[in-house]
Amino acid sequence: MINYLIYISDGLILVGFIGYLLLVCINNNKKITNSDGFNVTKDILNEYDSINIIENKSYFTIYNIKRKVIKIASKYYYGNSISSIAIPLMEAGISVVDNNKNKFISFFSKIISNLKYLYIFPIIAIILNHVSTGSSDAKIGILLVAIFSLIMYIFINIKSDGNLFIINKLKKNKDIENKDMVINFLNKIILFDKFIFIGQLVMIIRFVAIILKYN
Repeated sequence: MINYLIYISDGLILVGFIGYLLLVCINNNKKITNSDGFNVTKDILNEYDSINIIENKSYFTIYNIKRKVIKIASKYYYGNSISSIAIPLMEAGISVVDNNKNKFISFFSKIISNLKYLYIFPIIAIILNHVSTGSSDAKIGILLVAIFSLIMYIFINIKSDGNLFIINKLKKNKDIENKDMVINFLNKIILFDKFIFIGQLVMIIRFVAIILKYN
């Protein structure tokens, strides 16, 4: 049973990461609007003049929680595919949650510049999952993965709150085309995050099983 749990937990986390990457790649070239990532994001955030949006010359689209600025990758900044619209809007949602004085984002901003760095914890959890074979290892594993799971839970809630704002704005905005495709994309990102979260919970069950086996 313990051996099965390691595959289940790792599998769920990998499904989360791979699913996200496939979602982005599949929707990278599906044009849905005559506008672009920058203008759609700017329109959605028209109430929030304090949130700046700039072009990021790298591949990544992030919201910098230290500088309070959305950096949209060039491909998405000028793009009009589903990914070009949805990914900046995901970061826009986080920026709105931050603008509303979210205490968790304020805490994270003291340590990291953007929340995507939090995805390193599930990767560390997979490593712990493979090196933890004895009772003492499992006890350390429970502590660390419990912390990682809490962080992931907070991260999902931040993104969900951001998504709720974005989806409500999209539904009210008659100028944005194919909004249902964007909403579906945003919801799937949260779904893949939940796979990662559940994978970490299964790891905790595995660590408990190891402790019970050797005690």
